[in-house]
Amino acid sequence: MCASVKPRRLLVADDDPITSRVIKHGFESVGLMGEYFEAGDELLAELNDAVEACVLDIQMPGTDGLTCLQQIKKHYPHIEVIILTSVNQAAEALEAVRLGAFDYITKPFDLKELINRVSNAMSYSRSQLEREALRGSLAEPQLNTPVLGQSAAMQQVQSLVQRIAPTSNSVLLTGASGTGKTLLARAIHAASKRADAPFISVSCPSLPGELLESEMFGHEKGAFTGATARRIGRVQLAEGGTLFLDEIGELSLPLQAKLLTFLQSKTYYRIGGEKALQSDVRILAATNQDLEARAKEGLFREDLFYRLNVLPIEMPDLADRREDIPMLVEQFVGRFAAENDQPMPRIAPDCRLQLQQMAWPGNVRELENAVIRAMTLRSDPEQLQADDLLGLSAPEPSIDVASLGGMTLAEVERRALVETLDLCGQRKAEAARMLGIAEKSIYNKMRRHGLIKD
Repeated sequence: MCASVKPRRLLVADDDPITSRVIKHGFESVGLMGEYFEAGDELLAELNDAVEACVLDIQMPGTDGLTCLQQIKKHYPHIEVIILTSVNQAAEALEAVRLGAFDYITKPFDLKELINRVSNAMSYSRSQLEREALRGSLAEPQLNTPVLGQSAAMQQVQSLVQRIAPTSNSVLLTGASGTGKTLLARAIHAASKRADAPFISVSCPSLPGELLESEMFGHEKGAFTGATARRIGRVQLAEGGTLFLDEIGELSLPLQAKLLTFLQSKTYYRIGGEKALQSDVRILAATNQDLEARAKEGLFREDLFYRLNVLPIEMPDLADRREDIPMLVEQFVGRFAAENDQPMPRIAPDCRLQLQQMAWPGNVRELENAVIRAMTLRSDPEQLQADDLLGLSAPEPSIDVASLGGMTLAEVERRALVETLDLCGQRKAEAARMLGIAEKSIYNKMRRHGLIKD
């Protein structure tokens, strides 16, 4: 495999034309351009170093999904694979993970969940190639999955990951939606002693109560209507590795109790099962909610919160790390150009400035979508200009740069806070919106600058 090749391809193989059409429509609606095949042999014939990810139905005529997976991982280990299974293929799903599948998803699947997992797989494949390209040229050990940013906030996050990753303690990742908590979880796993074992994720809001419990812990045949076969849960699939619980604040209270029992004893029961099972996994959890506040309101178990919050890491809002925006924009522009066989365009200075000044309530995810939209609709193929950003949120009110000469960055930030609060009549939520930061962040900054006291 040539690590210098820029990957850009997504391949999908499913012999059901209806499923393929549904996937194609869903992927294209978010800008994922795939190539579609009805048989595994056809997909294998199209593999090369430019492929980032494959989606494979586990049952196909000729070469089945598991055989395809083995061939892909043998010849192109950087390609990440998502396996599509049916509800009665628990053993095959477990085998797929053991053979190196990035993840599996059960039919009938939630299209948004499939898109999310494929996007994560493509990002992870890309990061693996980037890491291989840099290997040998770095003096210090680096994260296996890049958490991009040179800002003080992101340097602090990366320092925490380096110290936390080698342990086996639970980690709670907090931060707003779109800040990159899933990639951060993968970075922790990749830098841990469990890196060679599975990384299995569970999206807590994606399924209702009993189905989510089955997804996590599995069920026995006949445990409930529709349970036609035993299902292996993700706790078992993650044996020896990491179980990532995304948006854990959405767990129901009964399921919170079962998760707490598992964290305390490493034992669990499948739904309908009578035998206690054990699994050695590390728990990483993510949330965009204030779990401590929810615990005080009785919406989240306080004992579970303290179990999860052993090692907390907060991902900063993009508005709190604006100096990282040029680096992120360069990456997104380069990725778009590579994926669409286009030359890398220049990024005009006024475009960079406007992107740094804009409010980004959707954080890095919103920035990436904005860059993709601007790249798609740009008027000059050789340059991305500020005019290409029309339709995006307006830039924040700016301070006269000439009046800032000689001031430190801390003084500039304090002035921005004071003047924006005055403009908003001291309404902190409105000031936070104007500054493009979370309301929680404005309180932290005000404390730092002595504008409020605890």
